[in-house]
Amino acid sequence: MLKIQKISSLIAVFTAPTLISLGSHAQESGGGASSSNRLLEEVMVTAQKREENSQDVPIMISAFGGEKLDALGVEATADLQKITPGLTFTYTYGYTVIYMRGIGTDAFLPNADPSIATYIDGINIGPSQGKQDTLGPIERVEVLKGPQGTLFGRNATGGAISIITEDPPEEFVGSLKTEFGNYNSELYQLYLGTPITDRLGATVALFKSHQDLYGRNEVLGERGPMRSDFAEGARLKVRWDPLDNLSATFIAQYNNQFTSNSLSQENTRPAPLLAGGVEPDEPDRVWHNNKLGGNSTLNTLYGAIIEWQPGPVDVKFIYSENDADVDEAHYDLDSTEQSQAYFYSADQFNYQKTYELQVLSNEDTWLADHIEWVAGLYRLEGEGGFGSLYLTVNPAGLVANIIGLPDLLSPILGPIINSTPDVVLGNGGILTTESDSAFAQATWFATDRINVTAGIRYQEETRGITNSYLDVVSPLAGNPPNEYFKSGDQSYNIRISDFTAPDLEENTVSPRIALQYFATDTIQIFASAQRGYKSPTYNIVNFFTNPNPVRREEATAFELGFKSDLLDGNLRLNGAIFKTEIEGLLTAIVAIPSGGIVSFRNAGEAEIEGAEVDFQWQPMPDWNSGLVITGGATYLDAYYTDYPDGAGFDDDTGLYFGADSLLGDTSRDFSGNRIVRTPRFTSSVSVNQYIPAGDLGNFEIGVDYYFNSGYNTTPQNSPFYEQDQYELWDARLSYFYDPLGLQLTAFVKNAKDKDYYQSILQQDFGRTVTLAPPRLYGLRLKWDFDTLF
Repeated sequence: MLKIQKISSLIAVFTAPTLISLGSHAQESGGGASSSNRLLEEVMVTAQKREENSQDVPIMISAFGGEKLDALGVEATADLQKITPGLTFTYTYGYTVIYMRGIGTDAFLPNADPSIATYIDGINIGPSQGKQDTLGPIERVEVLKGPQGTLFGRNATGGAISIITEDPPEEFVGSLKTEFGNYNSELYQLYLGTPITDRLGATVALFKSHQDLYGRNEVLGERGPMRSDFAEGARLKVRWDPLDNLSATFIAQYNNQFTSNSLSQENTRPAPLLAGGVEPDEPDRVWHNNKLGGNSTLNTLYGAIIEWQPGPVDVKFIYSENDADVDEAHYDLDSTEQSQAYFYSADQFNYQKTYELQVLSNEDTWLADHIEWVAGLYRLEGEGGFGSLYLTVNPAGLVANIIGLPDLLSPILGPIINSTPDVVLGNGGILTTESDSAFAQATWFATDRINVTAGIRYQEETRGITNSYLDVVSPLAGNPPNEYFKSGDQSYNIRISDFTAPDLEENTVSPRIALQYFATDTIQIFASAQRGYKSPTYNIVNFFTNPNPVRREEATAFELGFKSDLLDGNLRLNGAIFKTEIEGLLTAIVAIPSGGIVSFRNAGEAEIEGAEVDFQWQPMPDWNSGLVITGGATYLDAYYTDYPDGAGFDDDTGLYFGADSLLGDTSRDFSGNRIVRTPRFTSSVSVNQYIPAGDLGNFEIGVDYYFNSGYNTTPQNSPFYEQDQYELWDARLSYFYDPLGLQLTAFVKNAKDKDYYQSILQQDFGRTVTLAPPRLYGLRLKWDFDTLF
């Protein structure tokens, strides 16, 4: 039941929605609705480190301003996939896994760099755990497709997502936003922006949210351990202009959250041997986990941006510190009600410090009429991994499941087995990174209609691993309580081995070239070739072997595209065909017999060919100017072309195979299989109708459709680990009353209550899954209270 009555108390609470609150503050029209459709806003981008119209850049970009995102119902970064075909968000053990145009990595943990770089105000956000993005009103989001290694640096082999937050305003602005929905969800946000002096201003955003889980946990007929999701945090942004040509912006951000949904899983296909005595779960959001699933994460971000215009060049310096601490992470590895295997960590972190210096040409630079350029230096210092983590294995539970006893006698034997002592293995691994690079890019205006862009980035990187060991908790300790693990007290631990490995050193050169031809004032044709790299790394979770290195990943991409504004500007139509060749594609598998819980490896060579199109259309500008239709589609033909040493799990026995298998089962050839998490076809369409109603206010109706043709989640392309095709429908009805700055929105997401997967994992105990959110609905109220001042 919706808690409408709580709106009257919203002034006492501060909030924000999910990963990223994307509702922009409308400074010109009190309630947020413009005189025409909000989808028609023009978005400037900084894809080439300077502000430009997105239609003038030789890169396929999906760019969205804050009002446009609000009109499309986008409240989280993961929602971007619904309006950006070719982009997919999935989750593994609480980590965000992003793929774009078939490029990504299903590897996770603190030592796995994402293939899609994420930036906030030009600051790279490396860790993929926690709500790392932003909160409060933003200016825009840019989704840059294809390798972006020249300007956006390391590990942008698939593209980049750049989020630009609102700067402090020249006049006071403020908004209060709250949302109530099913599953007892409550979301709140307070945003304030104000000048302090003529040269000093600040913005503050506070948020809080919580909700019930989308399911329940039943263990042996009783409610099992569970904990609801919550998030809270704050962001402060201060801008100081001490001189007319000098400014300094300071950013501080804090996010605290606990999430359970992505680490509470159902075992829908127990492994025939290791979990042969377990009854399969139905994917119905009813878990049978004897251990708690979830993680608690604290994210902090501090940054400083100095901008100086001394004359013929502009200078920009960006400094940041970004920390993600997971002080508790729980996962019932077998995802059954019997005690078999359990993972726990109380000391997981990912810390990075970055420095970036940019020098940009401006209108006063020599030859400014013929060329514009940017050059810079970048440094990253990082450290992340596990100070300690524990794998507990229950021998009695394993034996009982292998011979099938729990299935026959679970009401009697289950409590007895669950109370027997575990074998507890302790492990750790810290990955250190030092990366230095220099980059430059220039665009030459060869003629009035032809531009040539060339860029290059040189990078040197060193990575090392420390704190890699194997401990066994003394059997005399029995089953130590969680407080023992949290305290870091290892007095019960027996050191079995210390592992070592040499540092990894890598030098790379990332070039880019692009040609633009402006056939008319409204039609551009462009072609580009570029290369990007993902850094080599180590497997940091190693129970039985020295850390194994994973070599670098290399992506070379070619693209031919067009951008156009047709029908007197009422139809924007952009499209491209592209091809990407990848060497050393990074992948991961969850397998204890591989030597650790999670094992990273290179998937040989892969190739992706594809095409995409996106449009924005105002079909009846004279008769119905408030009607706008937007959409797009992406087709991907993505295969492993040379993958002879594949690892996975046998579909018949459920046992691990691979070159590093402790069971002696050899590798298998995956060449010709489709790349994981890459649907062949995705598309989206949004219809938005703005209806002015005079003194009564204004209305807006939005309906969205998203289609995904499905994908496989294992490189071996097992039919048991496929996400079938699915389609989603969302809808919104908004009312604006501008004199009071009010916006009231009723919304529904996944209106047809379609079941599809947020996570599908192949591991020792079978197929464990987490369903994506079911039908969600509610009311959202936003009040721009600066209209009263």
